[in-house]
This record gives sequence, structure tokens and C-alpha cells, in this order.
Amino acid sequence: MIPDLIKISELFLVPSSFLVAALGTADTNWHRAAVSTLGLIVSLLWLVCAREALVEVVTKQPEVIRTSRIRVLGWFPLVFVAGWSFSVVLHLILAGQPLGTG
Repeated sequence: MIPDLIKISELFLVPSSFLVAALGTADTNWHRAAVSTLGLIVSLLWLVCAREALVEVVTKQPEVIRTSRIRVLGWFPLVFVAGWSFSVVLHLILAGQPLGTG
């Protein structure tokens, strides 16, 4: 059961990394806000899947929750949710300004 949580993390970390790269190459704040919104959606899906997998692992193997890396994998998507949320808000606030003036 533990590999399921690891696979979920691998599955969502790749598109999240691509979206971070896309954020860096976006040419307007509107474009950055759109990329950030996609990143937020992917991260929320990742969080839901990771939490579901963590619950499944813990119910079948309760001793596994004692390992810190399993808990970290279960909560790791929150880092991306927080980052993408901040990015969406920031780029929507700066949407009227050209890049490099904010």
C-alpha cells in the first residue's frame, strides 16, 4: 500500500514542476494568474488523492503512520496549494501592471 502514496506523489509532482516552469516563462500577469490557477487545481487534486491514499494506508497498516516520510508525503501537496494560492492572488493584484514594474 505504501507505494500507492509514492506513485501519487510522483504522478502529480511532474505536472506541478512543468507548471512552475510555465509560470516563469509567462509574459503577462494575466497569463501568470492563469498558469497559477491551473497549478492550484492540480495541487488540490493532488492533496485529495494523497489524503485518500494516506487514509487507506493507515487503515490497512496502522503502524505505518509512525514513519515520518509517509506523513510528509500525505501533507506535501499543501506546500504547493499554499504556493499556488499566493501566486494566483499576487498575479491577479498585479494584473493591470506590465511585468517588471510591480
